[in-house]
Amino acid sequence: MSYLSELQQAMIDFRFRPRKNLGQNFVVDESFVSTLVDAAKLKKTDKVLEIGPGIGFLTRALLEKSNVVAVEKDSSLCTLLAEKYGSEKLELIEGDFLSAKLPKFNKVVSLPPYNISKDLMLQLFQEDFELAVLVFQREFVEKLVAEPGFKEYSVLSVLADLLYQKEIVQATVSPKTFYPKPETFSAAIKFVRKKTQPKIKDFLGFIFFLKTLFRYRNKNLSNAFKTCANELKKIKGFNEKKALDYFVKKELDAVKVNLIYPEEFVEIFNSFTAK
Repeated sequence: MSYLSELQQAMIDFRFRPRKNLGQNFVVDESFVSTLVDAAKLKKTDKVLEIGPGIGFLTRALLEKSNVVAVEKDSSLCTLLAEKYGSEKLELIEGDFLSAKLPKFNKVVSLPPYNISKDLMLQLFQEDFELAVLVFQREFVEKLVAEPGFKEYSVLSVLADLLYQKEIVQATVSPKTFYPKPETFSAAIKFVRKKTQPKIKDFLGFIFFLKTLFRYRNKNLSNAFKTCANELKKIKGFNEKKALDYFVKKELDAVKVNLIYPEEFVEIFNSFTAK
């Protein structure tokens, strides 16, 4: 039975329809699921996080290779998943990934809802995993891999570059891969955690710093910093004078925010939060 036929039968058996408000677009391409699983290089000892498993096509493929932690917000789909795939290898969590308490996991393989892409990645950046294979809208993936100076360069670009080696698994994923079809093309991306991680004293503070500063992405660094200085005072150890002196010392004061390299953002942040 094809994935689409299986989906249609499940919709009858479990009395559900895809919910737009939850960003539900179910994968119906078996070969694409295989592509994602192969990219993750799974072992029996792996514990894989899956966000938004839907009716479990990817879940089923993951369970053949490893243990799975699946987080699903839709209660009707949780019932389906428990009935069809319940076993010692599957830990099913009913709830919102953004607020769920997660067990330890070492890999992530997921086709998450696109409507939480940014918040999802900001959350994952705070988790300790070695590899992830994720599918997003193609435009969002472009933000994750963007370089300084490009219009897509953002907070997400900086964090992704600092923490991971990135690889595009599939640059173009057709809307036909899903049911219902999303309005845009998608892309699959792989993250492998870098062995050497940047030393950031306050990671949540660093994220807040980036989010605040990137609101003024087209201003030079000194002007942007002065504009948002009152907001940045929320960061522990904030010292405006240290920062401005550091900008001058490193000749960064006249450089636009969207031209600053990821490693430079770390150095800037550490310079003004030092005791």
